Amino acid sequence: DTSKRIKVTTLRGMGLREDSVWNEIISNCLDLASANAFDVRKKLVKLGIVFVEGFASFPDGRAGDDVSSLFVTRADSSITTVKAKNILLASGSKPFRPGGIPFDGKRIFDSDSINQLKFLPKSIAITGSGIIAFEYARIFRNLGADVTLIIRDRIPRNGLMKIGMDPDVASQLVTDLIKSGIHIERGAQVARFLFPKNEAPGERKPVRLVLEPKSGEKRRGRKVTAKELLVDAYLAAVGRKPNTDSLNLRSAGVEIDDYGGIKVDATLATTCPNIYAAGDVVGRPFLASTGVAQGLAAVEAMFGELSADATRNLMCDPEEDDLCITQDSISIGAKFDPNALAANPFAFPTGIWSSPEAAAFGLTAEQAQGLGLVVQESEARYSDCLRGRVFSPTGLLKLVFETPSGRIVGVHICGDDACELIHYGMELVRAKRTIYDLVENVFSAVTYHEMYKLAASTAVDDENARKKAAEEKAAKEAVPETAASKSA
Repeated sequence: DTSKRIKVTTLRGMGLREDSVWNEIISNCLDLASANAFDVRKKLVKLGIVFVEGFASFPDGRAGDDVSSLFVTRADSSITTVKAKNILLASGSKPFRPGGIPFDGKRIFDSDSINQLKFLPKSIAITGSGIIAFEYARIFRNLGADVTLIIRDRIPRNGLMKIGMDPDVASQLVTDLIKSGIHIERGAQVARFLFPKNEAPGERKPVRLVLEPKSGEKRRGRKVTAKELLVDAYLAAVGRKPNTDSLNLRSAGVEIDDYGGIKVDATLATTCPNIYAAGDVVGRPFLASTGVAQGLAAVEAMFGELSADATRNLMCDPEEDDLCITQDSISIGAKFDPNALAANPFAFPTGIWSSPEAAAFGLTAEQAQGLGLVVQESEARYSDCLRGRVFSPTGLLKLVFETPSGRIVGVHICGDDACELIHYGMELVRAKRTIYDLVENVFSAVTYHEMYKLAASTAVDDENARKKAAEEKAAKEAVPETAASKSA
């Protein structure tokens, strides 16, 4: 939000010094973060919830027993014991730090420690091909920095497609990155970090990054565009891992997987009967929205008060819904355990808060075909609607629908307000609406939502055109046969 609000070029044009510009950026970020923290505290107080701030861990030697207490170490090193019948673990995640990268919190950062940056970099290199890397690339580009994105894959969109993004939306994001002036180093990785020596007080010399082809590229004779990069800062945005290291889970009898994620069942219960887990701590998909949903499901499960709404969300009936495939955990009514969520495109919408935004819900055409569905795609460009032409002509909205029923099974958007627009698409999919329903609806003029109707109209027009062409072809083929029969 700050990178969109503050125009660095304008501030520099006013004659402000670089440190003043950076202070303005940081102040804005702190204001937004403080407002959010204040709102959370306010809600806790209003609900009468007692909260203790500190680092929690389970006491030693309790595995197999009824674990009902936690030690909380406060900022002043004092320790408070918290006792409870049930315990919900929601300690979030932290950035994955690959070996060989000298993270120092000064020039070399991960996606959390970048918040400690003390200056506005004129240049930055970012390693990563996923959502976080793309978001930070646009943030720093919006702040006026020269940005280089280092991607191990030769095709930048592949990283986004691996998490289920539509190929056209992924391509649109990559194209927009390049148009914004972001340089992409493909099939590359950083081999060495060379730090400047003998810097005078207040001086900031660039860090030298020595690039090399990713493993296996040399054997195929491919080359990396640049051999070295000179940058003010480097960011590794290569994924996240559950934040469980300091919880002393083994002592409590709570099992974790190879990545540190807490193992849970379909009710989000761990291997210790009265301990539950929710959010990033159980692994993918690492989204705030799914963490909240998991937390609600876990609380309802631990108190045995599973509501009707929760039941509807936690399961589906294969006999009533042809998109409910329990073996693959792909269903409209998803369970909230991580295995179901990670594999289920109907469990939650996905949003990327870049510039432009991107969002998706449901199936891509490839995923639908993999499930045995016969589908087609239809899209509308932002420039097709009046609001798009005036405010943001770049972008697209795509519908994936079954044939011949026209039932919509996927919505994919790239452009302004995509993360807002996707929720209407989510309801279309969940309600089993068709492209014919959209064509008959009346949408408010000068809105982005008009693109839903435009995409559906295009699909119907194409269908009518195909039918007409088929009828004309059949009529032409029938003429010779009639003539031949008469001569006979």
